[in-house]
Amino acid sequence: MRFIIVLCVFLFGREGYATQLHVKPIVEMILNTKKAILDENATSSEADYIFLTFWDFDGTILKGDCSEGLEQNGTLVYKGLAQILIESGYSKMYNSQKGVGAFFEEYHHLQSLGRWLAYPYVGQIFRGASYQQIQAISKQYFETVLQRYYFSGSFEILKELKSHGIHPYILSASPEMFVKGASTTLGLCEECFHGIKQNIKEGRLTEEIQYPITWAEGKTEKLKQIVAYISAQNPDKKVVVLAAFGNSYTTDGPFMRYVKKQELPNGAIPIAVMINGGEPPRDYEDLFMQISQDELLGVSQE
Repeated sequence: MRFIIVLCVFLFGREGYATQLHVKPIVEMILNTKKAILDENATSSEADYIFLTFWDFDGTILKGDCSEGLEQNGTLVYKGLAQILIESGYSKMYNSQKGVGAFFEEYHHLQSLGRWLAYPYVGQIFRGASYQQIQAISKQYFETVLQRYYFSGSFEILKELKSHGIHPYILSASPEMFVKGASTTLGLCEECFHGIKQNIKEGRLTEEIQYPITWAEGKTEKLKQIVAYISAQNPDKKVVVLAAFGNSYTTDGPFMRYVKKQELPNGAIPIAVMINGGEPPRDYEDLFMQISQDELLGVSQE
């Protein structure tokens, strides 16, 4: 049976935003998975484990795309960081006055050839720019604009799981230097954010990409690398991935399926939640919980 939670009713939350009805059952399912693992061995305790969840970012936590922006009904809702930085003169490839259109034309052409080409290109157009300055602009843009477009449901789930000692990690196909800017607004450390990463030389971006590219199967590979690193740093603990969240079967489906297909201790059931993903392809039928959400933290839906 396919799991579907349809967003119909809201409860007013403690901090002035709507608490959506799917938040509590999703959190409870993940906590039950955690509890089942802890119940496996009476002599073990929570201190013996590190519990993780993995999240896509654009379209899953943030409505729209931090790199490309958000348009609705032909109207620009907010600019993406690619446009902000081009207009601010950080790209040597595209003129700050007229270069945005040329960038998007080339970007969309590359998308038609393959997203493996298109997604790294977003960061590569800023080669030679100061990494520190771009980080500062990204952080400021999240704090002043983008955080208002976080899905309140995703924000609540993140917050609740974190309060129960479950650590979230972000896997994004946007440049890592962009998504790290969200750390303060989400209350997470910068090390929790992973995106397409460029090499830095003498404080400036190069066009060299560090692999894997965090898109599709590349996200699965990155997830495995993160788990392996945390395990190596904590040899006395068991690292367990409890859940995965995404919004695209193409971009996020592979890493979500990897998490969902895990065999966890004591028959515990991992959770995979597809947000606003639409009808699943045949390969993903009956695999993920599906939810629909549109309520935002700082934008009225009236």
